[in-house]
Amino acid sequence: MGTPLFACYVFDELILHHEILAVFTQPDKPVGRKNIITPPPIKQKALQHHIKIYQPTMLGKDEIEAIASLKPDMIVVVAYGKILPESILKIAPCVNVHASILPKYRGASPIQQMLLSDDKEFGVTIIRMDKGLDSGDILMTKTITRDSVENMGLESLSQKLSLLGASALLEVLEHYQDITPIPQDSTQATYCKKITKSDGLIDFDDAKEIFKKSLAYENWPGIYIKSGIKLFHLTLCKYTGTHIAGEILQTTPHVIIGCKKGSLIIESIQAPSKQKILAADFLRGRGLKVGDILQ
Repeated sequence: MGTPLFACYVFDELILHHEILAVFTQPDKPVGRKNIITPPPIKQKALQHHIKIYQPTMLGKDEIEAIASLKPDMIVVVAYGKILPESILKIAPCVNVHASILPKYRGASPIQQMLLSDDKEFGVTIIRMDKGLDSGDILMTKTITRDSVENMGLESLSQKLSLLGASALLEVLEHYQDITPIPQDSTQATYCKKITKSDGLIDFDDAKEIFKKSLAYENWPGIYIKSGIKLFHLTLCKYTGTHIAGEILQTTPHVIIGCKKGSLIIESIQAPSKQKILAADFLRGRGLKVGDILQ
C-alpha cells in the first residue's frame, strides 16, 4: 500500500524477494497546469509487473473484504496517504516504512521536516502499525549522517532514505518472528503537517531559513516571493550581516540577493506564467541592477 515515488524504490526491492499479491494506491489525479489525469508512481510500477491494482477513495467494506480474500502474510505500507482501519490491521501484520527516526516527526512530511530542522542525522523506521498515527512499536531503525548525503535536496534525500527503508524492510520480513518490538516513547513525539502551497512563500528575512525551505520544498511547492516570482537552485552566500530585504547585491558572475540576515546566490528565476530562466537574464530583462529590490 503506497503512492509516491518514495514507495517505488521500496517496491523495486521488495518484488525481488517476495510475491506482491496486490497494490493499493491513491486514485489517479489531475497534475500540472493542464490538469492531466495522472496515475500515482506506484501504480505505474504495478502495471509493469502485471500486479492487481486497487485505487479506492476510501477503505470501506468492499476493500477490506478484497484484502482479506488475498490472504496476505504481511501488509506493507509506504507513504500510502490513508489511515488504515482496525479491521485491516487485524487481517495480517501491517508494517510501515516511515521516513524518520521515530518517535520524532510523525505525520505527513517527515523528510521535509528533517531538512527544515537542519538535522545532522536522517533515518527510517519500520513499525508494526497500530490504530494511531505512526505510533506503532518499532521493529527496526536505520540511520545515515548528513555528511553521507552529497545532494541535500528533497529528491536526492528521499531516494537515499527509501533505499535505506527497503533494506530495513527486507531484514524485518526475514527475521520478523525473532524481532522484539520496542514501544515508542510518545513523550518525545513531534508531528509534521501536510505541506501546502503557502509554505513556499518567503520574504527575504533569514537567508539560512530560506535555503532550508528551498531544499525541503524542492519539488513542490517550491519557494516564491509575494509577487509570485519563483526562485530555484539557491546557495547560501559568504556575504553575511544584514541587508535590505530583497536587495540585489551582485549580478555577475552570480546573482546575489540580500536578506535581513545573510544573503543568497540564486541561479534561476521564473516569473508567473513564464519559463524558468537564468537569474542574471531575468534581472537584465527587467532592467534591474545592483541596489535595486527584487520584489
